Amino acid sequence: MKLDLRPLHPVIGAEVRSFPLAAPLDDLTFFALHSKWMDHLLLLFRDQTLDDAQQIAFAERFGELEIHPSKAHRSSKHPEIYRVSNVDEAGNILPPEGEAWKYLELTWLWHSDSSFREVPSTGSILRAVELPAQGGDTLFANLYAVYDALPSAERARIEKLRVVHSHDYILSLSPTLPRGDNYTELPPVTHPLVRRHPVTGRRSLFISPHTMERVDGWSHEASRALFQELSELATQERFVYRHQWRVGDVLMWDNRCTMHAVMPYESAHVRRVMHRTTIVGSGPVLAA
Repeated sequence: MKLDLRPLHPVIGAEVRSFPLAAPLDDLTFFALHSKWMDHLLLLFRDQTLDDAQQIAFAERFGELEIHPSKAHRSSKHPEIYRVSNVDEAGNILPPEGEAWKYLELTWLWHSDSSFREVPSTGSILRAVELPAQGGDTLFANLYAVYDALPSAERARIEKLRVVHSHDYILSLSPTLPRGDNYTELPPVTHPLVRRHPVTGRRSLFISPHTMERVDGWSHEASRALFQELSELATQERFVYRHQWRVGDVLMWDNRCTMHAVMPYESAHVRRVMHRTTIVGSGPVLAA
């Protein structure tokens, strides 16, 4: 199956042209699409007319779907849909001081979806429903390329390290975020800092700055210094694709070798509605 692809960035991302995601996905096309996804880490589909049920059907071709731990952001009709939205289901913009928005605002920090789970997600699929005129772009980093760029001595220093990831740590980053009973309880988990991709076999960093609490066995200060060093490298322009959204865009990315962040926008005044499906991981993180 030949797909019409256009690169988006020298090291990450490709647009798949004239590909209707609402149509049934036969096995031959699925395998071709999956292969390109593994090659490019991120795929863009423009001008899509999916509804939630069709988005779920497409995502389920790639695996079981997660239910997000934030109860307030799940769709009431389709709990597999995580509403990355500053608008509630009644159409009202979320108040900036409210819990729902303060939680969502943390997506402005770099992260990898579901890194706080014992089995982190395989990938995510995000659909643009409603957009502000300015702001709200999403940045994506290629963590294969970041690992490859590390000096050999640095790779050797960090290769065997393990990091504690915690959903509670996300909540702690917003001092005024109310602590209601609105989240599925998830205990901290420990993952390798350098991981091996289960499909491609390639090594990458596994960093998700807004969930990384500490390096196992290290002090808080030493852990934060290392995380800062790696994050500053990973977010350099040479590793990062900036996506400027259009309504009808659908992006799918591989959480096993990327991280991402949302750029700020005037969330108290303009609407941004995005619907995400997240694919359950196939197994524990593989150490390098």
